[in-house]
This record gives sequence, C-alpha cells and structure tokens, in this order.
Amino acid sequence: MNHGVFYTLRKHWKKSTFAAIAAVYGIHFMTQKHRANIVRRRLCQEAVQYGRQTIKSTAKQRRVVVFFNPKAGSGKTRKLLKDDAVPIFNLAGIDVIYIELDYVGQAKTLVNYLDETTDTIVIAGGSGTVMEVITGLLTKYDEESKQCPLPIGIIPLGDENTLFEKLLPDRCKNIPKARIIGEAALSIVKKESRMIDVMKISPQESGKTIYSLSSVKWGIFRDIASDYDRYWLFGPLKKRMAYIAPVLFNWPPKYSIDIGFGASDNQKSLKNNDIKDTIDNNPMIKEINKNIKTFNSFQIEIDANQTKNLAVSIWPEIIDKKEFILKGWQQINQKHSENNTEKLKTLTPSEIFLRPSRNDMWYTIDGEDYEAYPILIKLLPNHIQMYYPS
Repeated sequence: MNHGVFYTLRKHWKKSTFAAIAAVYGIHFMTQKHRANIVRRRLCQEAVQYGRQTIKSTAKQRRVVVFFNPKAGSGKTRKLLKDDAVPIFNLAGIDVIYIELDYVGQAKTLVNYLDETTDTIVIAGGSGTVMEVITGLLTKYDEESKQCPLPIGIIPLGDENTLFEKLLPDRCKNIPKARIIGEAALSIVKKESRMIDVMKISPQESGKTIYSLSSVKWGIFRDIASDYDRYWLFGPLKKRMAYIAPVLFNWPPKYSIDIGFGASDNQKSLKNNDIKDTIDNNPMIKEINKNIKTFNSFQIEIDANQTKNLAVSIWPEIIDKKEFILKGWQQINQKHSENNTEKLKTLTPSEIFLRPSRNDMWYTIDGEDYEAYPILIKLLPNHIQMYYPS
C-alpha cells in the first residue's frame, strides 16, 4: 500500500506539489482565522462589561458618529468594520450612527451638519479619510486659541494609516489586523485619550486651509517614495532600485525652495492674511537656507518631545551618491542611522513658510499628495482630544 502511495506521488508530482501547497495555505489561513476569532472574543468580553454598567434614567446615552470610507483598504473597509469594530460598539451599549462616504470631499461638508447630541467622531479609513474629516471639523471650529470641542477616534482600515502608526509604532508591527482594529474601537469605548498637536497649513495663493496630524514632506526622497510602482519590473527590489536610478541617470537632481522660520512662542506670531509681505519684510523672521538649490529633502513633523514646536529636518546641500542610496534604503524600512542623522540640520520653530521655485513640485502631507504651492505651517498645540489604545 505504501508502495502504491509513493508511486502515485512520484507519477503525479505536479498535482502532488499543488495539493501540498494548497494544504499548507489552507492550514495557515484557518490558523490565522482562529487566532483572529480568539482576539475578537477577548475584546468583546471586555466591551460587554461597559455595556452592563447602569446609568441614570435622566442621563443621555453616549452617541458616536462613524465616518467610514468603503473604498479604503482595497475595498475591505466594510467587512473589517463589521467584523472587528461594530460588535464592540454594540456590546458596550453605545448609540452609533454610521455614515458611508461616497466621494472625496463629502466628509468636509457632512461634519457641518452633525447632530448636537454627538459626543464623539470616529474616522474609519486611511490617512486621506482622516485628514478630510479633521480638516472639515477644524474648519468648522476655526479658533486657534481653543481646542476642538469633540473628541476623535480613529479605526485604521486603510492601506496607509500614518497618524495611527506614528502614535503607536510598535503596536502596528506584526500584529493581526483584528487586534489593531478591535483595540482601537475598545479605546473609544473606554475613553482612553490624549491631547495631540495639529499643524494648520494655510495657502498663500489659491486653495483652502488643511490640517495635518503627522508630517509634511518635500524633495527628492519624497518624490521617489511616491513613484515606487514605476520600477515594478524589479519585483521585490523595486523600492531599492528607485533610489539607484537617479544616481545612474539623473545626477544630481536639483530642487529649490524658499524657507522662512517664524518667531518663537514669546514673540509676535506671523499673520495669515498677507504671507508674502510677512516673509519678505518682517524682520522677526529668520530666513535659513533661502533659495536652497540642492537635491536634498526636508520633513516637517510635530515634535515628539512635546515642546510645542515643529520638528524640521533638512538634508545638507552636498551628499554623495552612496550616502543618498543608503539613506533611501533606510527609509524603506523606516530606520534611521545615527551616522546619517548627524548630517541632518534639525530645527524646532513654531511656524514655517515654504515657497517652492516651480509649480510642478509636490508635498506629501499625512501620506496624501498635494501640489507644492506657497504655504504657511503653524502649530496648534493640544488642539484635539484623540482616542487611541494606551
């Protein structure tokens, strides 16, 4: 009998190989599904404890409005939300209203018509959905001196979730999606929150004000990162090849931008109504590296050290080819070398003005691409109460 089995496997080795691969994949799939169900059960058991709590007959039931983008996450948002977040909200006894977004810009309009009984806004989607809802909400309450009146929760369902990954970098690595989404929903139930800073980005010319919660990127590194798919022919090495190609065919690429830094916190603030005159004529603005003609890049982030300032990292004007490639490869894995960070010029202003020399350049703001027009970036400290796992 054993001889017959081995003979069959040997004779039909192609079918046997296919069957073995299918079996391994099936076992892996069922194992992952079982582990996800265990995580869901644990989180639901914790959520039901909040649902069993009694409230006074005169107390108002907590109301949450969820904006979700069904096109985020390769179209899997609806299923992920239904499987991993909705049961937790239901078991916790929260009154939830789900609003499905049909087109870009819809959320900015809908936030103006929120019910006055709304206690919390939840954004279920990727980075673009988060920025859209935040911009619409803060435009509605456009008072820089006051914080946003509604707390906000994020359920990371998109392919890119820059804010969530920045707030919880370790939690987003090698953790099942069901756990990430479930813990995000449970943090909203438990009201685990922290005040976070916001960057207000005001245009000099045409365009509307937007708000950023993560970073603003410009330069050669930003352009390459947004163009990885161009090198699809190299398969898994396409990202690495993207940093080699400029060295071989277009070296050195030249970038030019005017950068102006605003006064410190104890000095008079920049005015938004006439940015150009401010940057050109105001003696309180220290212009550093004005008209930078270089192939370097910069990145503007909210300072993680809670200094109520922006963290601006500018690469030097001169960088050799090897260092350029190594820096690019490190960015693929989101790693930073101490030797390379010594090359950076790091500044912490409260305001910054940017004026690109050409109109064909782009910014990446919280993972979304925007035309590089002249803008003023101002930090609004402790402006939003954000729910996320502790």
